[in-house]
Amino acid sequence: MRKSNTTVSALLNRFKINLFLCFISIFSACQGLQDDFSGIVGMKAPAFTLYNTAGNRVNLMDYNGKVIVLFFFGNASPECKTVVPAFKEKLVDPYADKADYVVLGLDYWNGDIDNVRAFGKDTGIGIPLLLDAGNVGTNYKTFYNRIIIIDKDLNVVFSGTKEVSLDILEAKGKVETLLEK
Repeated sequence: MRKSNTTVSALLNRFKINLFLCFISIFSACQGLQDDFSGIVGMKAPAFTLYNTAGNRVNLMDYNGKVIVLFFFGNASPECKTVVPAFKEKLVDPYADKADYVVLGLDYWNGDIDNVRAFGKDTGIGIPLLLDAGNVGTNYKTFYNRIIIIDKDLNVVFSGTKEVSLDILEAKGKVETLLEK
């Protein structure tokens, strides 16, 4: 009986140690994922081809030679809907006549076309809205309610790490600098 208790006790101790190690590895993995969303400033912009709400293919490479702003949004996100008026005021309307500037909205939530169209109609954002962009967001190491800016040579020069409302002035400054070149 004593040997059996010792064996059970040893197994229990091993179980506790393994459980502890599992918690440490899970915590470390989650920490690593959080760090992974730090952005990709200084790198070439990952290429993508997506469909817009009109059913047309949109390829990032078609905008070579232009300053490109990517607005990653969640089609039903209250925060994304709320920020659109300020986004339009700061990053869309002032540059509407610039031939070397484009703003694209990318649906990070991979919503169906009707939800993305509703986002456009409800907010009046007035920019091309692209579908199924969750993987693109992952490639850009970003999330919804974020801004990415790409220069005329297709280099990522700004990757918002905060929600749009908190990054918008810095993003506007970056756009101004890029359009002056």
